[in-house]
Amino acid sequence: MRNSDSPVTQVDLQIEKQVATITLSGVKGIQTLSSQTRQNLHVALDQLEKTPALRIVQFQGTGRTFIAGADIHEFQDLTESTAGNLVTDGQQLMTRIAELPYITIAAINGACAGGGWELALACDFRIAIEDAKIGLPETSLGLLPCWGGTVRMTQQFGSALANQLILTGELIKAKSAFKKGLLHDVCTADEFEEQLSNLKSTLFSRSPFAQKMARKVIVKTAAREHQASLGFSDERNAFLECVHSGQVAIGVEAFLNKKSPIWDQAAI
Repeated sequence: MRNSDSPVTQVDLQIEKQVATITLSGVKGIQTLSSQTRQNLHVALDQLEKTPALRIVQFQGTGRTFIAGADIHEFQDLTESTAGNLVTDGQQLMTRIAELPYITIAAINGACAGGGWELALACDFRIAIEDAKIGLPETSLGLLPCWGGTVRMTQQFGSALANQLILTGELIKAKSAFKKGLLHDVCTADEFEEQLSNLKSTLFSRSPFAQKMARKVIVKTAAREHQASLGFSDERNAFLECVHSGQVAIGVEAFLNKKSPIWDQAAI
């Protein structure tokens, strides 16, 4: 795995009263989840876990994207070891977010793809502006969502929607995503902050202890019913198979050179 030459997406944590806001800021408003960005998110989560008075954590981006996905440069020249580490680190990050003892909100202000949608899937609520697009385009790169996206899409929405997003790799508009149940709400950009504020006001009006207990049961039940740990292992193994097949190298090279990939049909 090559070190990326891409600028690091900054991670800013602000805590006001009982709400923590994690803002990702990339160059030209394009946020990516590079290894350094993921490390910075882990540091932010460390701080959150030391702040017991919190009730809500909101993840948000700046500019044109929520999170555009992983840093594709890091998918070049993968070995079994580096590929395994890449998957494990991403899965652990998303699992930490999913298991935070606070209510989590993905405030989707723009494009939300790949690792960005995987992070959103790890959150309790997903609110998006109507111009946003969401999806899991990994198959266009010769791989699959491997940071919990394949598992959580199937777990939360069933195989039909998982097939649509993952196998086609297409991005869909927020309005369509809302109709399919992938988003909890969608609104105009002008209404976005008000919509988020209304949700937080509603959440604050409920019993914090009851919410905490209910969320704990929901998280445990989902993991138990769907055997999430086995699913994550399957994701990891499938990603390693994609690397071994050479499909990842073909897809990533084509993407970086802005060309259409020519897949090796013999690998099927």
